Amino acid sequence: MKTAKKIFIFLFTAMAVAFVSCACDSDSSTLPPPTVSRPGWGDDTDGIGQIYDFVRSYQLSYIRSLQLPTGAIKDNEGESSKITPYFAHFAVLALLTDPTDENIETVKNYMLWYFSKLNSAVTEFRDDEIPGSVYDYFAPSETTKGTYDSVDSYAATFLETAMRFAQLSEENRAWLAEYSDKVSLVASAMLATIDTDTNALPGSDANDCLSIAHYRYPVKYLMDNSEVNMGLKAAIWLSENGIISTDADLNDILERNTEAIKALYNAANQNYDYAKGNESDWSVFYPGATAQLYPCLFGVTSPLETRSRQIYETFNVHYPDWSSGTTYDTYPWTMVVYAAAVMNDTERVESYVRHIYELNSKGEQMGYWYDAEAGSLVLAIDTIIKNNE
Repeated sequence: MKTAKKIFIFLFTAMAVAFVSCACDSDSSTLPPPTVSRPGWGDDTDGIGQIYDFVRSYQLSYIRSLQLPTGAIKDNEGESSKITPYFAHFAVLALLTDPTDENIETVKNYMLWYFSKLNSAVTEFRDDEIPGSVYDYFAPSETTKGTYDSVDSYAATFLETAMRFAQLSEENRAWLAEYSDKVSLVASAMLATIDTDTNALPGSDANDCLSIAHYRYPVKYLMDNSEVNMGLKAAIWLSENGIISTDADLNDILERNTEAIKALYNAANQNYDYAKGNESDWSVFYPGATAQLYPCLFGVTSPLETRSRQIYETFNVHYPDWSSGTTYDTYPWTMVVYAAAVMNDTERVESYVRHIYELNSKGEQMGYWYDAEAGSLVLAIDTIIKNNE
């Protein structure tokens, strides 16, 4: 998760841990096995088409099961689970790959919840908050300690969900346009974290158009900025389609942000610095190794570029067994599978999905299976299918 993300940096950055194949500590085993029916697979002699569909349906059911009556989407099935908007956004993106009435309603309810939690400049926790930011909450009471992992990525990934939602239909676009002021506020929160000529940030005055995580943690992460780059593209589309209003020159910021991310490549180490001024070590799974996948995953670079191929191949040299279900962190990190799908690595994606199928077909999940794990896996499946249509 940022296939998961910095939320893990203060939890686990350890090296390889044993493969986890047990059911998670949730009651996900109660989810009914979905029926599988996708026309057009043709001669699917090895059954991978049906396996993809089964896992995809199972994970979408799991995501829907995490939604609270308020619209919030919990991290996992634990009764006192956190509600981390960043994680939920990948779950929402997954739901949008299958825009049934049920999934669209789930997404709308989540968006309304997110809009209801947008911070103002003054909150009970601080009087210099970034308007449009959103705190993490705790189920079931939805209390908060006034903290978040980041402002930049939370906002950027929400903008991506908003764009993909609106692109599905004119009805969706019109619905979202009714909340233009809310979506614009989210966009302003993302822009408030970007170091530009006109935006003075605490701890940074480089004017390099890289974003910081938030004002109390002014680190310019490769992961975050790759997502912000995606968020800027979404903001441009949303602006052009009348859903957000901003005076910022989004195209100029996007161009400069793209250049600054590419400048984080460290030729001596043949990888990207995981944050500006912080070199990456391939032997450190998170953040050093996982961060390498993000520029290509979120469209800063192309999967066809030599550097993208080199980075991806080197990642697999250091972490060769992820596709068989081996975990190198406490969390499964299915964002790696999503990155593999973007690289059109069909063999490894198929291998991983078969592993998950063996669990899901018995009503089980891998351990520490969060909403973002489910979401990123569905996005991987959707991507690999589209790549091979």
